Amino acid sequence: MKNKKFWLSILTSLACVLGIILAPNSAEAKELKNVISNIGIWEVDNGKFISPDENGIYNLSPEHHDYSNYKFSVDYDLSAYDGKLEDGDTFTFTVPSPLTVRNDSFDLKDKETDLVIGETQIVSNGDSNGGKVTITLKNLKAYLEKKGGYQVQNVKGTFFVGFSSKNELSNETLRFDKTETINEITHQIKVKRGEASDYSEGIGRANFSKYHGLIYKEDWTSSALNKSGQYLHSWYVRANPKQAAYNKIEIHDWVDPNASPMQMIPETFKVTAGWYDKSYYFKDEVVLEAGKDYQVSWNESYTDFTLTINNASSIVAKNGKPAAFRINYKTSAPADGTKVQNNAEMKGDDQILTYDDYSNKTVVKQIGNSVVASGGTIQLETGYRIILYKVDELTHDRLKGAKFKITPPVGATAKEEIVTTNDDGIAESSIYSESDIKKGNFTVTEIEAPEGYELNPTPFEMTVGQDGAIKTVTNKRSKAKVKIKANKKLTGRELKAEEFEFTLTDQDGKVKETVKNDKDGNIAFSELEFDKAGTYTFKIAEKAGSDTSIKYDTKTVTATVTVVDKGKGALEATVSYDDEKSFENTYTPAKTEVPVKKVWKDENNQDGKRPSSVTVKLLADGQDTGKTLELNAANGWAGSFKDLDADKGGTPIQYTVVEVTVAGYTSEITGDAASGFAITNSYSPETVDVKATKNWDDANNQDGKRPTKITINLLADGQKHDSKEVQAAADGTWTVEFTKLAKYKDGKEIKYTVTEEAVAEYESTITDFTITNKYAPKAIDYKVTKVWNDANNQDGKRPESVTVQLYKKVGDADPVAVEGKKLTLTAKDKTDANTWVASFTNLPQYEAGKEITYSIKEVDVPAGYEASVTGQVVTNNYTPETVILSGAKVWDDNNNQDGKRSDKVKVQILNGDKVVQEIEVSEKTGWKFESKKLPKYENGKEIKYTVKETAMTEYKATITSDKDGKYTITNEHTPEKTSVKGKKIWKDEDNKDGIRPASITVKLLADGKETGQTATVSETSGWTYEFTGLDRYQEGKEIAYTVEEVNVPDGYTASVEGYNITNTHTPEKPTPGKPNEPGKPKKGGELPNTGSESNQVALVAGIALLGLGTGFLARRKKED
Repeated sequence: MKNKKFWLSILTSLACVLGIILAPNSAEAKELKNVISNIGIWEVDNGKFISPDENGIYNLSPEHHDYSNYKFSVDYDLSAYDGKLEDGDTFTFTVPSPLTVRNDSFDLKDKETDLVIGETQIVSNGDSNGGKVTITLKNLKAYLEKKGGYQVQNVKGTFFVGFSSKNELSNETLRFDKTETINEITHQIKVKRGEASDYSEGIGRANFSKYHGLIYKEDWTSSALNKSGQYLHSWYVRANPKQAAYNKIEIHDWVDPNASPMQMIPETFKVTAGWYDKSYYFKDEVVLEAGKDYQVSWNESYTDFTLTINNASSIVAKNGKPAAFRINYKTSAPADGTKVQNNAEMKGDDQILTYDDYSNKTVVKQIGNSVVASGGTIQLETGYRIILYKVDELTHDRLKGAKFKITPPVGATAKEEIVTTNDDGIAESSIYSESDIKKGNFTVTEIEAPEGYELNPTPFEMTVGQDGAIKTVTNKRSKAKVKIKANKKLTGRELKAEEFEFTLTDQDGKVKETVKNDKDGNIAFSELEFDKAGTYTFKIAEKAGSDTSIKYDTKTVTATVTVVDKGKGALEATVSYDDEKSFENTYTPAKTEVPVKKVWKDENNQDGKRPSSVTVKLLADGQDTGKTLELNAANGWAGSFKDLDADKGGTPIQYTVVEVTVAGYTSEITGDAASGFAITNSYSPETVDVKATKNWDDANNQDGKRPTKITINLLADGQKHDSKEVQAAADGTWTVEFTKLAKYKDGKEIKYTVTEEAVAEYESTITDFTITNKYAPKAIDYKVTKVWNDANNQDGKRPESVTVQLYKKVGDADPVAVEGKKLTLTAKDKTDANTWVASFTNLPQYEAGKEITYSIKEVDVPAGYEASVTGQVVTNNYTPETVILSGAKVWDDNNNQDGKRSDKVKVQILNGDKVVQEIEVSEKTGWKFESKKLPKYENGKEIKYTVKETAMTEYKATITSDKDGKYTITNEHTPEKTSVKGKKIWKDEDNKDGIRPASITVKLLADGKETGQTATVSETSGWTYEFTGLDRYQEGKEIAYTVEEVNVPDGYTASVEGYNITNTHTPEKPTPGKPNEPGKPKKGGELPNTGSESNQVALVAGIALLGLGTGFLARRKKED
């Protein structure tokens, strides 16, 4: 009976346990572990990520400690929970101490779906105690519906958490919670408050710079861009910080296409003048007025501007110098985690400038991070991939549907792929491996344009790095094309090509083009392009010319272009005209006249044969017009044909004239219809010729005084009639002729005679027409000097006399000896002990008109002497014999191990006790010396030279010489030695655990480097050691010896103080625990989690109860 009751109670308990276990469970929220993939540090004030230095330390320099200068950029990756995420699931991020965070909350937003998928709560633990960030997921069902698919997966993103440090930190290690991060993450940080800097030197050489580019949130609207947004990048340009005086400053600024797209917002553009103080603060700034103080021009897409400040030097800052300028403007922001880039360059007085005086860079580039560093969002992952933005060329609107082919470099494992821009105009490649991006550049080709746009098929290359690569690609809209045409007519004459000009003006009154007609009267303007449907009006008008013979058409023709959208971006354009599109001009010929004058060439009618009048006929294009003109003395022998047509049918008429023949005269007509014709009539009277001859009596021009030409005058009846220059003919004769001279004057024969213009230094006589000139040649003396250079005839080899030969040189001919002209010089001719003087006399100064150049040579130079001639001086040289002493310096000091060697020494050469030369010897001379040339003899005896070295400290010198007379100076120094001695100290409670080794090994290091020497230390050696015979110095510096223990025994830690090594071991104390692993509980198998801790407790209790009952039953049975 008792057994039945017992089993009943057991079964009842078991049923209750199983009921609890098998009861339906509802899903509960869970905590997501190990989901944080990366933690970066974002600098708020500069809008960029901070990178650690070469030691792995993040250096933070906040200007203040009372606000969050920095933020943690926390990347999370929930893909480990794909298909298991539920609303209410949470994950955390713990900010470690000693940092400070503030209580805050924000939404975690998915940019693609625009859904809030999480709520973020930041809880501070107080100043310097860190805090905790908790993210609770929500709206996952709506997220899945918008993303598509069968489960929530691949949820990744970034959120930012601001932090500050109340104190400066020298080197703090931040350890992040291992249960929160996928991999272990630690950061070493150093916090030091920023200090004021003095930039005066840099400002003094700076021409321009670009800075900022930070993103911040602000609602904006631009009518110029026809856009609005929530985020902006702010940019600054410093122009002329050094305040140089330029009359004109020009800044060119543009958005770089090799980054994410953005547009300049012209409504935010601002230019101020002032000056920069040493802290680079802009002082006393004054806002400048556009159009008055400066001009700015933008490109159509507002991605490029040029700012011009004329008369810049006239704008003076309050510090009294020409002003510096600051340009500030804002751009739109991608706000998607990518980078944007802005570039600038500057001209001063039209000269391109480098950004400062020490650089050769003419373009400065500023990169901004378009990262929304507030709250949380899912942003683009740019690393190791290509990101392409497709935008409209003019509006920069993002374009979807563009397809690009991306071709990897040769040898890469990545495959060629096709990517398409999404609704945001963005296309992303696959993520490439590091080995693939090192193979070379990737080639990108647009293969399909967005609807309504022209294809841009030109391939371009991109270099992919760790941060990826970004490119903004523009497309032109598909355009409709049409040509506007007209016609030109001309009455009165034939139309010519390019004779008339026509303008095409658009509906804004802007002249788009000016063209000319062709020979057929066609007027064709360039093809017009339209990228939008609509109606466009244009005006065609003729430009009035300056030709007074033409009446120009003044009408205006309106051309209307209608552009229709045919669907799928295809546009069609047609043109219509409001009037007859023909312009008609009328031509009326102009009038002209033809002047004529008569010229007589008959020696003023000397023979009386000139007529009283002549008759001139007019011809038009060679045909007689029937018009005549009478010329006589009364009308001044001149007149004009008047009221003539200038052209016929537009072709100019060629007018000419002819004269009715005048007897005895020849007629010549010159000139033209426009300038007038001249008719010259000529008559020739009787003439005679006169020939004059010139003779010279000057020894065939020996002195060259004869001129190359002379002037002979012709006199008629005693009056000068003519003059001519005369020079020698090829045969040497001097003659001149005066021809065709009038034989008569007033009926009488003329008497002709000649005279000569005076010739310097010549006497002249004239007989009839022969002129004779006489001149006496000149003579000179030639002085010769003999100089002896033989140490005052020290060796007695000088002769009693010497002989020199005279030579002459005329013009370019070689010198030749003058026959019979030798001169002997003796000691009787001396002027001092070493100089003899004599002269050649009465020598001709000139020959064949050229001055003679005389020279001399010595005949039979004495033995042992060398003769040299300088001008009129003959020098005889005799050189005494000399010797050169040389040798080398040798150092015996183990390559200057102790650094005692002098960098230079002095070697002396002595003649007896007299130092004749001192030589400096050094490493630069290769430690070698060589004397100058020294006399070998003195007073007929050979000199015995000796070598000596000036004394050197700490060195012993020995001097030897070899059989060739080469000297060797050896300096000897013995390097110093030292020793290192130490002991081993044991701190292990007298080897309580018995693990102390019998011996240890100590190694010796010199200046931190292995020496290869070791010592074995044991109880036998008294645990002491010593290294002896060690060099004290190396390369002149004392060696720093240290010691290290080799293979510190397990369980010991080693420390070194001087040369003593201490090994420390703390004996272990017993710890309670199970025998198999003291102090550590054995880990058993885990039961599956069914969603409730209470179920697990109940299960364990049930099993325990069942086991208890079974045991109790077995005991009763045994007792029975």
